[in-house]
Amino acid sequence: MNVIAIINQKGGVGKTTTAINLCAQFAREGKRTLAIDLDPQANLTVVLSGGQFEFDTTISHVFESAKKHPITNAIIPAQAGGDNLANLSLCPTDIRLSRVIEQSLTKVHRERILLKQLETIKDDFDVVILDCPPNLSLTSVNAMMAADMFLIPVDGGSFSLNGLADLLDALEEVKETDDVNFMVFRNEYAKANKLINNFLEDQLNELGDKVLKTTIRRTEAIGQASVSSEPLLTYKPGSTALNDYKSLAKEIFANINV
Repeated sequence: MNVIAIINQKGGVGKTTTAINLCAQFAREGKRTLAIDLDPQANLTVVLSGGQFEFDTTISHVFESAKKHPITNAIIPAQAGGDNLANLSLCPTDIRLSRVIEQSLTKVHRERILLKQLETIKDDFDVVILDCPPNLSLTSVNAMMAADMFLIPVDGGSFSLNGLADLLDALEEVKETDDVNFMVFRNEYAKANKLINNFLEDQLNELGDKVLKTTIRRTEAIGQASVSSEPLLTYKPGSTALNDYKSLAKEIFANINV
């Protein structure tokens, strides 16, 4: 089982839309895929549950008491348009997660709660995608401990790389290695923004082969699909961005053993 954390402490770079559409693409390729929502905003949860807001068990319950609420109790089929999505499962979250995480600060091995739970389902899935919050909270540290690979989206803004060095330092500290398996890719790419594109390309060149070749083009269809509580794959199968997500999945497949 491969665990991929989609992470960036900067908000608004497209972590959740990447998680949603990458999960859908992995599932389409026949990979048994689990999406875990670690962001209390619960946007991934709403989309991949087909618009639901209430659940018997969420990842919040797991962090609260994994003994009473093992992660297996929180996993449900992902849905779109009222139908289950083949090969795709969801571990939802809720607004309580922020409070639960604060209460977990006193627990022993608090940074390994998620890792230990994922070990119990390692034979049930090929890929697990962690949608992380835009901060370096205990939730993110749990994701760092559990993940084999880190996927870092950067958008087309002039400040999109702010905090990247700090994030990489944090990853190295948590993983206790200076050889962290991370990949960066351009999200919400607009070809017309030549000045910003040239600036970002110069900055990203310093990362060498850690930068994926795939860019996700900016399109209204991505946002429209999220509003409709669907991945792009079911909302608009002919979208140009869908081809981008296919390419992104292919590049990731080349970097992990799926």
